[in-house]
Amino acid sequence: MAEAGISATLVNELRQETGAGMMDCKKALTESGGDKTKALEYLRKKGKAAAEKRADRSAEQGIVVITLAPNSRTGALVELNSESDFVAKNDIFRQLAADSASVVLGWNEADGKPADELLAKKLPNGTAIGDSLSDLIGKIGEKLQVGRFARAHVENGLIGSYVHSDQKLGVMVVLKGASASNSDDMALSRDLAMQVAASAPSFVRREEVPAEKIASEIELEKARARDEGKPEAAITKIAEGRVNKWFSEVALLEQPFVKDPKVIIKDLVAATAKKSGSPIEVLSFVRVRIGA
Repeated sequence: MAEAGISATLVNELRQETGAGMMDCKKALTESGGDKTKALEYLRKKGKAAAEKRADRSAEQGIVVITLAPNSRTGALVELNSESDFVAKNDIFRQLAADSASVVLGWNEADGKPADELLAKKLPNGTAIGDSLSDLIGKIGEKLQVGRFARAHVENGLIGSYVHSDQKLGVMVVLKGASASNSDDMALSRDLAMQVAASAPSFVRREEVPAEKIASEIELEKARARDEGKPEAAITKIAEGRVNKWFSEVALLEQPFVKDPKVIIKDLVAATAKKSGSPIEVLSFVRVRIGA
């Protein structure tokens, strides 16, 4: 069908449904003989072709989105990457990230699954996340990809969360025994999420640090002490003291509280539990920063 035979109304309908440009919609309808269903498929294939063309390009910008269930017992985090920060601020891009997080929230087996499985999941509009991503690549002209994602759930407790104002950093913390109906527990969950964001621990508690990693750190500190000319009799004690300080960097519960460095996180948790009248245990955390 010639372009002249394609009505402006039909072109506008396709634009509303896809967000594609006017000329792309007109060409899709022309190539599809005025059949809107075929035109939609044409635009989708164009998006997939664009995605394949850009597959080798780097996508190191993007945003982190976190969605919590109303009872705060389940949380979902999704990282959506783009090539430029400009695209990361695009409303359609951000909506796709938010919709993907909602899908992860409702996917009980999501944690630990590969990105391909998430891309196959359907959005509320019935379109697969992967197809929506391909469509968006075709419109925007950049490589886009789903990065890291995680789902956290606790039956008796709550998920604390924090997303930095630029949406480049997101944290979820799982607290057993805490209650979303208790303001002190909620404040603790926010504080812990902000603590993880600011201090980037590798473990919840020192007992989780692998023995070989501790042994390696001790040997490193012994060598450093010798290089500093410390007495051999004092080397072991000096190394152990420095490793204890190292625990305060890598283990969340050993860290000084960023809001009040005189308070250690494990003491903050214990104080809140005592105030709330119920034991609170930090089970795990997830921290995702764009580009890291």
